[in-house]
Amino acid sequence: MSARFGLTIGLTIAAVAFGGWRMLIPSADSASSDLTDGVSAMISTTMRAAFVGAQASVDAQRSATGSYVGSVVQPPITLIRADATSYCLQLDRGAVLQHLAGPGGAPQPGPC
Repeated sequence: MSARFGLTIGLTIAAVAFGGWRMLIPSADSASSDLTDGVSAMISTTMRAAFVGAQASVDAQRSATGSYVGSVVQPPITLIRADATSYCLQLDRGAVLQHLAGPGGAPQPGPC
């Protein structure tokens, strides 16, 4: 083994020992970003599910009576407005406020 080869191996080991190991482990920022994205997706899925359930309730009321008036929805959804042909559902979860104007609408940011 030559002295040059030994020096190269030694310097490589020293570089890995003093900071190169960070390349092998995901950074905290990357892990935090992945976690935030996962939580956002889960919240979004939960909100969509809540709106789907509420839409089923108001659609059942319309089928039974011919109007959305008198529809009952479960928390965390609130029925803000209902008449013979339309309705507005609202989801208020602290920092998250969304509404759905129906029928046929999609969740949108903000109040009804």
